[in-house]
Amino acid sequence: MLCMELPKIMWFLNGNDYTECSYLFHYIIIPDTKEETLTVKIWHGEYCYEKSIDEIVSERTFPLTEEGREQAVEYIRTEDYNYIQP
Repeated sequence: MLCMELPKIMWFLNGNDYTECSYLFHYIIIPDTKEETLTVKIWHGEYCYEKSIDEIVSERTFPLTEEGREQAVEYIRTEDYNYIQP
C-alpha cells in the first residue's frame, strides 16, 4: 500500500520532497515552507517527475501540518484506488 513509509511532518517542514510509485501510479509531495503548504502531484507512466511534468493528471494542495499530511495520504490512497491500470 502506498504511503506506508511516508516521512513524518518534520521531513516536509525542512523543505524535502517525497516521491513514490506503484507500477504506473506515481506521486510527489512538494512542500512550500513559505506558503506553509504541501502540494501533491499525481501522474501515470514509466518516468520520473522531472520527465513527466506535462503528464500530471491530478494535483491538490494541503496545509503544511500533521493534519495536512494525513489528508494528503488519504488523497493519494483514494486516487490510487480509483486508478484503473491499462
